[in-house]
Amino acid sequence: MSVEDLRKDLGTAALGFDGEQITAAEARRMACNADLVPVVLGTDSEILDFGRTARLAYPVQHRALRLRDKCCQAEDCDAPAAWTEAHHLKPWSEGGLTNLANMVLLCSSDHRRIHDPNYGYERLPSGRIWFTRRT
Repeated sequence: MSVEDLRKDLGTAALGFDGEQITAAEARRMACNADLVPVVLGTDSEILDFGRTARLAYPVQHRALRLRDKCCQAEDCDAPAAWTEAHHLKPWSEGGLTNLANMVLLCSSDHRRIHDPNYGYERLPSGRIWFTRRT
């Protein structure tokens, strides 16, 4: 069953291999009680979004970030993606998700800078990170 059908109470879901069908509402209740973790899959069924189940980015997420970002996302840096680390824009410790929307690639120098209390930063419309020195 698709996520849209599950949310809209449409359709049915198969329960097991015997062909038994349950409603979307029943599937939602069962998923809630089972503490299932939703994941987002890429085109080759690789997991791209782990939500809160993992703090560190998985290799497949690094690959997707390298394809998207191409290099360090600091405005004044062009370090190649192979030299970068995945950074959570909303920290994982504050409820941030380990997903592509919440992560950017930063070289180790800019990754240290983004965590340095002497610097502030903002994300530009281009997706790049602009650092400012706090006074």
